[in-house]
Amino acid sequence: MESVANDPLFFWLLFGVVAMAGVVFGWSLRGGTYEKDVRAALGRMEQEKNTLARLYTHVKHQHDLREADFRRASLEVEKLRAMVQMLEEERATLLPDAPLNAARIASAESAAAQYAQKVTALEVLTNSLRNQNAALSAQLAAVQKEMGDWDVLYQGFKQTQERLAEYELRSRQLEQERDVLQTQLAQARIEMEQLQLELQQRSDAQNPKARNSRKGGLAAPQADDLNNIVGISPYLAQLTSMGITTFAQIGRWDDDAVIAVAKTLDISPGKIYRDDWVGQAQRLSGERR
Repeated sequence: MESVANDPLFFWLLFGVVAMAGVVFGWSLRGGTYEKDVRAALGRMEQEKNTLARLYTHVKHQHDLREADFRRASLEVEKLRAMVQMLEEERATLLPDAPLNAARIASAESAAAQYAQKVTALEVLTNSLRNQNAALSAQLAAVQKEMGDWDVLYQGFKQTQERLAEYELRSRQLEQERDVLQTQLAQARIEMEQLQLELQQRSDAQNPKARNSRKGGLAAPQADDLNNIVGISPYLAQLTSMGITTFAQIGRWDDDAVIAVAKTLDISPGKIYRDDWVGQAQRLSGERR
């Protein structure tokens, strides 16, 4: 595992992961992030999180292997120490009979020397395993910290996604309200047409001469130049399509008619009152007569 920790590829892999986390975090701080970008960043964050999880599993597996090796080495050391102790006791027992057991003593000493060398090598290996375990523990702590940071980022992205869902719901509600308003506008146009018909009927009732002239087949009243009314020019085409072409028609508008016309023209009734379309039409109608 020490060779893995010192591997440049492993180091640059960790560096790339941290750099990617910084980029994702920086992008998450942008105030005007679009929904598509947020979802793409969330996908990248999920991939990075899975990569870190696999890295954590690999490091944990290596750590467990080193722990198992350390335990096996410790058991072997204990066995070798017990065997050395046994050989030492046997040597002490055989010393009085050294002349008779010289060959056996020499063999025991050689075996003891070999076991001593093995014990030394195993102690060196044990120390190396301890150092590797310490390094792996530090790496595990670092990976766990990174996993915690990724969890925080993930929660932030989840909250952003929830807010986007709320915005989408609000957008759908606004679209529904717009459809309702369009329906109301269509109804208002129908009411406006009915109101125009009523206004025409009232005009016919108030002006018998004009009604008689229409019945007699004479020409209808000539249209007035509505551009003379200040503020009405941008809406002249719409008024003409509604059949409003004379000062007299506008001069007979009451409050209901003003509101209906304002809905049809998609403007505020206050504009009609501020520009005094009705008053101007009445004055111009009187001047024309």
